[in-house]
Amino acid sequence: MEHNKKSLTATLLIDRIAMGAWVVCLPFVPLIARWYDTYSNKPSIYVPFIACVYTALVPAGIIIYLLNSLLTNISKGRVFEHDNVKILRIISYCCFAISAVSVVMTFWRLLGGLLVLAFAFMGLLLRVLKNVFEQAVVLREENDLTV
Repeated sequence: MEHNKKSLTATLLIDRIAMGAWVVCLPFVPLIARWYDTYSNKPSIYVPFIACVYTALVPAGIIIYLLNSLLTNISKGRVFEHDNVKILRIISYCCFAISAVSVVMTFWRLLGGLLVLAFAFMGLLLRVLKNVFEQAVVLREENDLTV
């Protein structure tokens, strides 16, 4: 149990670091886009790059925030609850949204296709996990009613 608590604490810390990095990196997206254009040796994609990254950062920020909520619930012993199922559902939708933005990016760079596959796969995994949690909630509620 002690190992689980340490793991949960470490994961919460990593999530909060990601939250801070998300906030700190927001103003640097144009600089990163300019750097990419300079060193890619391909036609400029400055504006589409910025548009796609800022669009993807919205669901990414939601994911980071909701992961914090999910981890907080788990740390409080609230594991198989409807709130967590809802959180997993929203996170999976956010993964699919990032995947959709990445589809747009493939019009300019094929690397976007890798992001499409990665985020679609994460979204799919989260949907499966959400379904498992949903069944666990039903079983827990039935168990709670059993005397």
